[in-house]
Amino acid sequence: MTLHLAIRRITLWSQPFVSGWLFFAIASATPVEEIATTKITNTEAAVALSIGQPQPYQVVQRAGYVPHFAHSHQPGGAATGYADVRINFTISETSSGSVVEFDTLQYRTRLLPEMSGQPNDWQSIPFLLNGTTVSALARISAGGWYHLDLRCLNNGQTMAEGHVQPVGVGELFLIAGQSYATNTNEEILKVADAGGRVSAYNFRTATWQVANDPQPTADQSDGGSIWPAFGDLLVSTLQVPVGLANVAYGGTSSAQWQPDSNLFARLAETGRNLKSVRAVLWQQGESDVIGRVSMDDYIKNITTLREAASNACGYNVPWLLAKSTLHPTVYNDPAGEGRISQAIERLVAKPGFLRGPDTDVLDDKHRGGPNSRRHFTGMGQRNAASLWFASVLPLINQPRPDHEVVQRSLPELHLLEPAWNSPVVHRESSVLIQTDEAQPPTARLAFEASKVLAVTVASSDKRLIEGSDWTLGEDHRTLIFPGILPLDCIPTEQMYLPRDTPNSYRHRISNPQQNLLYQPGRWFHDRNIEVTYQRAGQLAGDKAADSTNCYQPELLKRTLAKLQSGQPLHIAISGDSISTGLDASHVAFAPPYQMGYPELVAAQMQDTFNCQIALTNRAVAGWSVLNGNQDSEAIIAANPDLIIIAYGMNDVGRRDPDWYAQQNKQLVANFQSRLPEADIILVASMLGNAEWIHTPREMFARYRDELRKLTGPGVALADLTEVWQLLLRHKHDLDLTGNGLNHPNDFGHRLYAQAILSVLVEKK
Repeated sequence: MTLHLAIRRITLWSQPFVSGWLFFAIASATPVEEIATTKITNTEAAVALSIGQPQPYQVVQRAGYVPHFAHSHQPGGAATGYADVRINFTISETSSGSVVEFDTLQYRTRLLPEMSGQPNDWQSIPFLLNGTTVSALARISAGGWYHLDLRCLNNGQTMAEGHVQPVGVGELFLIAGQSYATNTNEEILKVADAGGRVSAYNFRTATWQVANDPQPTADQSDGGSIWPAFGDLLVSTLQVPVGLANVAYGGTSSAQWQPDSNLFARLAETGRNLKSVRAVLWQQGESDVIGRVSMDDYIKNITTLREAASNACGYNVPWLLAKSTLHPTVYNDPAGEGRISQAIERLVAKPGFLRGPDTDVLDDKHRGGPNSRRHFTGMGQRNAASLWFASVLPLINQPRPDHEVVQRSLPELHLLEPAWNSPVVHRESSVLIQTDEAQPPTARLAFEASKVLAVTVASSDKRLIEGSDWTLGEDHRTLIFPGILPLDCIPTEQMYLPRDTPNSYRHRISNPQQNLLYQPGRWFHDRNIEVTYQRAGQLAGDKAADSTNCYQPELLKRTLAKLQSGQPLHIAISGDSISTGLDASHVAFAPPYQMGYPELVAAQMQDTFNCQIALTNRAVAGWSVLNGNQDSEAIIAANPDLIIIAYGMNDVGRRDPDWYAQQNKQLVANFQSRLPEADIILVASMLGNAEWIHTPREMFARYRDELRKLTGPGVALADLTEVWQLLLRHKHDLDLTGNGLNHPNDFGHRLYAQAILSVLVEKK
């Protein structure tokens, strides 16, 4: 079934994006379980067209699966992962002039009955036109089967909508090799999962189907395979759909798979079409036993094949190699079998290869009889599937870094859109402060707003309504809350308390008899609103924040060279409590459970540069830069590529910029001499509470200036001091704090991440 729609104009981010005809469709196949429907609310005729993605039964490889956070008790939800599912549309020309105009493309997912996953409500997504092709990305949580809904809106009215099911996000494998990987076995197996969550990709038609035997392989073999049973085991354990793309071909040797062959071309094309897979499963070896291939030649062939395939597919995933050297109905060659088996042992010791199953242990009743050309019996098929399952599961469940949990929510964090130089400020925090009982509480904006797009409660994502909950003040910088308050406000008298009052910390600069309000954990978070707004006028007055927090390729050449080439990067952090993540909502066990800035930076870098980021965080609450020097050997032992040094909050109380400069200079020099290939980012601290005796406001800029003197080749500066100074021109200290004194809240941690990323990522 095809969705019919013609669009005259596209609008993206509220600005005209491109003019011309654009057509939009969802295609599906015919089985009852596969649904693709359309509803055109515009009565004019629309041009018909077909597009391919997503397709019924398509499985997309998930990212962001962090096994130790993937349980139902995990605050914020199980980190089962997600995928950016591609939506592609092929456009044809029209002669009718029939038009449906829209300015917004939205999607949502709904779980089919008895399925598992995390459905999402309607979300808007950007879309692009390239010639005659429309493309978009829909971020979908791991799970399924899902019913995917799409709708086109114009000024809030639904103009057209389409639906496709089933679509899944889970585990995807590319299978290659020879006959034991194809349909040459005794029993025709069916997918046992009641939801049919094992899916097979047909490379000939570029479509998907339930992975019942025979598999859609290249050699058109018509018997049974090991793969339905393998997929069932994974689905029952992981509770996500499993996709299989099988390009194996019976009777082929490793030499026949080399880069100049048709077999390789099919492998590469299929890999590119899939965009990403968990691993390549290689089941082959018998033809090399027959051909008396030497151990060295087999190693060379497979190594060359993997390297060329990784380059051709555009991604680098492990190859799991099965020991598949026995073929009892054809030969008995212990010496030849031993050569290929030993070659595999040497291969799995090399980077890029992992040990697959030893299916040679399946003998006797697992194999077809002497008069049979069938390879495995039904018992052999199921046990081979179990061996593959046992090999693959540890790869899927291997420990992953904590920061990969963040990747699912990156679009909501806007870490590459710094608050100080972007036209839209996203989720800026403020508390409600009441200075006079006769006046309503207010919240403050850092910049003048031309339009407030959203106001939400930080701890619940509850949306507050303009007019009934809040109004925008005449200065366009103040939100006024005249009615029933959506959360607790902070009266001025609560900010400064008598000495020895619980939940206070001594003492106030202007009155030593008073303490300051001190509430670590979620207290301030529960009193935060978050405001998203369009800034009025030009982005002026922010030059100081921009001058340091900008792309600095000339200072960080080594780091950027690795990132831009997709190499793994190891980051180490030396810092105080801010760098431990205090008081981000994740640490406070409060929704939305956002992690601190180190994890935000690592997650965004991994996503932006499509490379693996490792994070070693040596930060300790209460530390000064002196402690950082004492701990430097631990950083050196970790051998990082990039070191983030973030001290100052616990140092400004000394009121000694010279001492601070000497300590940082010593730390930088030590790292440069011992780790000459590492780059360094110095972080100038946020401001502490202006009324707190331990964070004298005048010291922060002087300490920052000492850090600036240390910059040069291999050393850059991220300036949070300037960012805080800019925002606090119109905001209160408590608007950005997580504890009342010296820790950032969620928005503050995002500001830290934005500043550091500004140094590393060129602003588009």
